[in-house]
Amino acid sequence: MVQIPGRVGKSSGVPLSTEKEFEQEIYVTRAEMARFIRDLASAIEAGGRVDVSRDDWTLGVTPMEPLKIEIQYKGTKRELEVQLKLKEFP
Repeated sequence: MVQIPGRVGKSSGVPLSTEKEFEQEIYVTRAEMARFIRDLASAIEAGGRVDVSRDDWTLGVTPMEPLKIEIQYKGTKRELEVQLKLKEFP
């Protein structure tokens, strides 16, 4: 299980609802982000279920290949966004 560090920001939805969407912003230090990415990479590489956990909730999937990476760059904001998508098929 990968622990999510940091300070909570904006949130929408309920994390434990399987039928609805949940979104959470979390602010971290460079060191916390690097550790989270390493831990997540290890969980993905191990195969099987990938769970992420924060204080009072845990969410997870058993991802199937191909996994998806989305890259977005907003030049006016000088912001690079990297999304990792782990999708579970029934």
